[in-house]
Order: sequence, then structure tokens, then C-alpha cells
Amino acid sequence: QAAWRGIQTAALWAWNVVLKPTFAALMVAVRFVGRVAMWLWHTVFSPVFRGIAAVVTWWWQNIVKRYFALVRTAFRLVATV
Repeated sequence: QAAWRGIQTAALWAWNVVLKPTFAALMVAVRFVGRVAMWLWHTVFSPVFRGIAAVVTWWWQNIVKRYFALVRTAFRLVATV
């Protein structure tokens, strides 16, 4: 019984003094990183990606498609000759 009480005492000490505070600090760090990541996503990355998508969409609709249409029309004209 004395050995078992010693093991229990050591286990409780390890839990209360080492493991529990370590896990609590780890959770604080994970929550902090999560808040920073969400802030970065909402204030930096998401607006940047939306802007890039808008520019690429405009470029595709107004430049690329028009020139492809011109080239296609030129090929069709040459093919009819």
C-alpha cells in the first residue's frame, strides 16, 4: 500500500505541477495562433485573393477572350480561302 500511495502522490504531483500547466499553456498558444491566423486571413489574405481574382477575371474577359476570338476569326477566314 505504501508503494501505491507513493505512485499516486508522484502521479498527482506530475499532473498538477507539470502536465496540467503545460497543457494549459499549450492551449493558450494554440488559441493565440488561431486568432492571429484568422486575423491574417480576414484582413490580408482574403482581400488580396479577391483582388487577384478580380484582376484575372477582368484580364480573361476583356483581353484574352477578345484576342482568342480575333485569332479564331482569322483562322476561319484563312480556312475559307
